[in-house]
Amino acid sequence: MLGFGKNKQASTEKTTVEAQNKNKQPAVSIDIAEDKFTVMPQQYLPQKGKTPKIPDAPNTGATPTSGINKKFLILGSVAFVALIALCVVLYIVFLSPKEATSPIAQAPAQSAPAQGANQENEDPSITEKIISTQAYDSSNILIGSMEITIPATVAQVFGTGIGITSLLSDDLTLPEEGAIIGGLYSIYPSGVSFDEALSIEIVLSDIPEEANMADIYPAYLRGVKWQEFDDYQATEAGFILTLEKLPTGTIAVIWNPAKAEENPEQNLNFTKAVPSIDTDEDGLTDAEEEMIGTSFSSVDSDEDTYPDLEEILNGYSPLASDGALLESSGIFAQYTNATYGYQISYPSGWLADSLDTTNKQVLFISETEEFFEVLIQENPLNTPIVDWFRSMSPSLKNIELDVAVLDGRPAVWSPDGLTLYVSKDGIIYILTYNRGTRDEISWPNMFEYFYNSFAFGNTINDNNAQDQDGDDSGSTTPDAL
Repeated sequence: MLGFGKNKQASTEKTTVEAQNKNKQPAVSIDIAEDKFTVMPQQYLPQKGKTPKIPDAPNTGATPTSGINKKFLILGSVAFVALIALCVVLYIVFLSPKEATSPIAQAPAQSAPAQGANQENEDPSITEKIISTQAYDSSNILIGSMEITIPATVAQVFGTGIGITSLLSDDLTLPEEGAIIGGLYSIYPSGVSFDEALSIEIVLSDIPEEANMADIYPAYLRGVKWQEFDDYQATEAGFILTLEKLPTGTIAVIWNPAKAEENPEQNLNFTKAVPSIDTDEDGLTDAEEEMIGTSFSSVDSDEDTYPDLEEILNGYSPLASDGALLESSGIFAQYTNATYGYQISYPSGWLADSLDTTNKQVLFISETEEFFEVLIQENPLNTPIVDWFRSMSPSLKNIELDVAVLDGRPAVWSPDGLTLYVSKDGIIYILTYNRGTRDEISWPNMFEYFYNSFAFGNTINDNNAQDQDGDDSGSTTPDAL
């Protein structure tokens, strides 16, 4: 009994020890230096047939992959910051300068219309523009008109922005000075200046017979008074203005006789000379037909189907039907002035006479005491004939001149059509029909033939000739033309 119980306990202890030994893993023998010997705890040694157990990490709330996520988060943050920095650099380099200079860049855009206008002005197909309007009185009767010629350069800038409005006197409060002839006009846009002047023509339907052109002038309403335009010319039908700036007031033509009384030198005669009697009404006066020898009762004296006057003015004889030239008919003679270098034809039956030894003034006197004259005046500055004429006739400053051509040189007619002025080489040649006290002129066609035959020639100095007496320097050819 004693032996049984003891053995049973010993057997039980032996079984327990073997079980514990069975659970233990055999130790791993590693050759390690004694001074560095380390024993690994049992729980960390690998178990046979089992997956090694990784000890639980401390409870920090993070998952096993939190370390990897932190790396990606850091790398993403760095990349994002780098991208932001790159965007900032690109903005500064490319976008910021454009915005900084944008106000300057906008300046050419503002001038673009002007640049376009200049390109249009250079277009040869663009021409000037003409606008016009008519004026009627309260009875709907035409009393005048206005026409504006707009240069192409101005038309390109203003387009249809320039216009004319016809007004009625009942709609305005007008000054009492003078009387209005024709219409009342307003031009818009008023007060605007142009780079090139506008030409404005005012036409009057009716000018009172008792009115003198010196009493009539174009004006614009300035306050409560009519202000005469500075730059204008009178025509047979009205006036032509040249304006670089449009007036702000109404435009009209004023008849003011009191103005001429204040300036009597402005009272000019614009009436053309009236020819004397012409029985057959062929254009030749009876005095001319008698001198030439043509018929008083026939338009075509030689019956060659050409009128007498037409033949004379074209250099043919009206007395020969075979086409004979006028120069061989003996009707005209030629005068030569070697001192001042000109030649001219005059009726051979007239007297050619120089009033001085210098031949500056030569008369061609008819039997009716009317005469033609060639007068010489010095022009040392060689001033163009139009400018010279205006300087010598200040009263004609605003009168439109009748400009012609004489032997290839510009010439100017006097308002009455009886004097012609031409210039060459510092000399003014003045050809005049002097009718004396007569109201009618007897030789209008002879005078036309006279000045048309005028020709410049060489002077004595040009020919290097010796000095001669005054009578010898002006002569009439012995053979009549």
